[in-house]
Amino acid sequence: MSKDSPVAPGPVLALISHPVKDFAAWRAVYDSAEPIRQKAGVTAAEVFRDPKDPNAVLIIHRFASVAAMQSFLGDPALKSAMATGGVLAPPTAVVGIAA
Repeated sequence: MSKDSPVAPGPVLALISHPVKDFAAWRAVYDSAEPIRQKAGVTAAEVFRDPKDPNAVLIIHRFASVAAMQSFLGDPALKSAMATGGVLAPPTAVVGIAA
């Protein structure tokens, strides 16, 4: 693959943000969804809160490949967990591939 190729095999970092109804309730669902992350190949995960709005979350997930990231973001089980956790709006995702 050339260095100018728009698609690289990885590693991949996804920054995902969205508002939640109640952080504590969302966090319990997020923690229980670890099998979904493992199945999709999430290699590392961190959760942050906006200091001005504790119900606005920023999640950092790392993946070995773009395919793993796409599989995770498209997983119906993830969408179901997000609904159960009280996600209030579609997530905003920013994806980066190691350069």
